[in-house]
Amino acid sequence: RKTSKKSSKTDVCSAARKARMPEIIQPMLATLVVEPFSVPEWIFETKWDGFRSVCFLNKGKARFVSRNQIEMTPQYPELIGVPKQIDAKEAILDGEIVALDEHGRPQFQLLQNKLRIRSGSYAKARTAQLVYFAFDLLYLDGYNLMACPVVERKAKLEQILRPANFIKYSDHVEAEGKAFFHEIEKFRLEGMIAKRAASKYVQKRTSDWLKVKTVQRSEVVIGGYTQPRGARSYFGSLVMGLYRDGKLQYVAHVGGGFNEQKLRAIHKFLQPFKTDKCPFEVKPKTNEPVQWVKPKLVAEVKFSEWTAEERMRHPVFIGLREDKKPKDCTFEFEHATDQTVKKRR
Repeated sequence: RKTSKKSSKTDVCSAARKARMPEIIQPMLATLVVEPFSVPEWIFETKWDGFRSVCFLNKGKARFVSRNQIEMTPQYPELIGVPKQIDAKEAILDGEIVALDEHGRPQFQLLQNKLRIRSGSYAKARTAQLVYFAFDLLYLDGYNLMACPVVERKAKLEQILRPANFIKYSDHVEAEGKAFFHEIEKFRLEGMIAKRAASKYVQKRTSDWLKVKTVQRSEVVIGGYTQPRGARSYFGSLVMGLYRDGKLQYVAHVGGGFNEQKLRAIHKFLQPFKTDKCPFEVKPKTNEPVQWVKPKLVAEVKFSEWTAEERMRHPVFIGLREDKKPKDCTFEFEHATDQTVKKRR
């Protein structure tokens, strides 16, 4: 469906209200639950493995801003054509910047590497396709749509969007969450987002949006690195933590997921932050001598499970998260699915 010149762009729902375009959006966040579910009043989307980004369209230009209000536009010149693909003068879209591999699968590592191809260090990333997957429409030509149901916002988004190689509509299925999640697992994607079909857009974490992951993943803060041993170069493992009540708690030594290139690059990033002071509330034990660093860098890791001592079992490094603030990296444990689905928040 495409908007005709004569049709109204504000015929989304009665809850759309005339307003000036907001300058700042705090993205709506999902609550983590244990398992997939199938409920008629919900829709289900792919959880894209990329950088969450709000797109502000105004005066023929598009700005991309991270969930922590970091300006991302200069890092992604591939998205310069986005305004021409949206049938609007002013709009705010919510979505995810994703790098697709040669098989069309999202690869977070390729997205990271894409930021550094100008240095010539990651030639493989040149073949990655950069795409903005738009999944929500918050504002359109003088009207704030955040009080409209998500299914109606998405219908309007699909109507005004002209898909291209660099921007695509993030589709969904209705009711059949379990079957959809099995397809997500089959294609080894990160997970699924479930949204209550009637939900409004609220600028906080809510149980009207839920996420189910195929593997445990978390953003963690780097608090130090240990000396390498054997044939290993640069460092042995990263010492990671999460915040609770404003204090950094140790959760893992992460030594897996690195190649020589990553070891060298991350070691270089950490050098300006070296310190003699341990950043953790309780100094963790390390098998090798440790170099502490100021808690300024965020990494993403995958792991098998949490232990009773709140440690990550079998953690593996995925990549750095330049779009996240360290203080936002807090403990996030899975909620019971049935109770959370029934809850209204």
